[in-house]
Amino acid sequence: MEKIKNYFSDWTPFEKFWQVFVIVAAVVAWAINRDNAYMLVMTLTATLATIPGAKGKLSAIWLMTVNALMYAYMCFGIKLYGEVMYNLLYSVPMNLLCIYTWKKNTQQDGNVKFRVMSGKLMLVSAGVTALGVLGYMQVLKFLGGNLAFMDSLTTVASVVGSLLFVLRYAEQWLLWVFINVLQVAMWVMVFASGTSSALLLIIMKSISVVNSLYAYHCWKKNAQED
Repeated sequence: MEKIKNYFSDWTPFEKFWQVFVIVAAVVAWAINRDNAYMLVMTLTATLATIPGAKGKLSAIWLMTVNALMYAYMCFGIKLYGEVMYNLLYSVPMNLLCIYTWKKNTQQDGNVKFRVMSGKLMLVSAGVTALGVLGYMQVLKFLGGNLAFMDSLTTVASVVGSLLFVLRYAEQWLLWVFINVLQVAMWVMVFASGTSSALLLIIMKSISVVNSLYAYHCWKKNAQED
């Protein structure tokens, strides 16, 4: 009980409210859409990681790992192969690497120390992302995947974002804002094609846009502290 109390000791009233809100929103959306239990569990692993991820807690990474595995399985069923390969071959291994690197950069108060990107690094990241999108799109077309450009764009951007996440750069959250907006658009297309379960993903990705903006604020503030 004491460990649970200490875990929430540095949470602000807004953070507690937002965490409860996203969980309730996810459950209500799941119930209205009458999805199966698998979708509920997958959604909860993402929602429970919202504020812990923004605060840089290791518990969020374990939840994100479980979510990545479940999300990959769901995407495989609707031939979003870029999302499948990203989550299985990159996201899960990077999450495990993240646990190692974050532990090495944990301060005495138990919080991970973050940092900010230089202008040069931002330009290099943008260039690598653009080239990667164009190349990977051709691979997905060859495999016969659906929404090849959108799938490639979200996947490659996620690869770059995950790398910056491991390296503890605050600006990676701005990239996730972009990624989540794209994923909302992608799941709207999937929903329009007749996959009703996509509605839950649309709602959760929309919430992720707001959460990513708040997380960027938290990480940048942390990085600027002495």
